[in-house]
Amino acid sequence: MSNLNSRNLEGTPSWMRFAPYAALGVLIFSLNSGSELNYFLRGYLVILQAQVGIVLLYFAMSKFRKNPNK
Repeated sequence: MSNLNSRNLEGTPSWMRFAPYAALGVLIFSLNSGSELNYFLRGYLVILQAQVGIVLLYFAMSKFRKNPNK
């Protein structure tokens, strides 16, 4: 099994780690809710935007995270 202490993000509360992903979800929902696209095309765009957004958030958060090894 994994060590839970090694998975902590420098003492950041868990709700703060969830906040960027929740904001991304709200942004994607608000952008797609007003569109007059086909139902299937809208669903495909939501999935595509979510995947790209999560990857971009992951790299942005890893860049701003403090590295204790340096």
